[in-house]
Amino acid sequence: MGAVIIIAFGGFVLLEGLMWAIAPSAMRRTYNEMMKQVSDRDLHVAGAVGVFVGTALLAFGAKLVL
Repeated sequence: MGAVIIIAFGGFVLLEGLMWAIAPSAMRRTYNEMMKQVSDRDLHVAGAVGVFVGTALLAFGAKLVL
């Protein structure tokens, strides 16, 4: 199960990096347009959820290793 999570995350990072490598100006425009539509509160909530999920994944991965 841990390997699946690592593979999925690696695939996500690969695709995201590929998009930035191929079309950086289009990605910048897309992100700028997106950020205009999102409130600071929503960004705070999304960041907090990201921290929680990341911490849970790290704890789960550490438990698998140890």
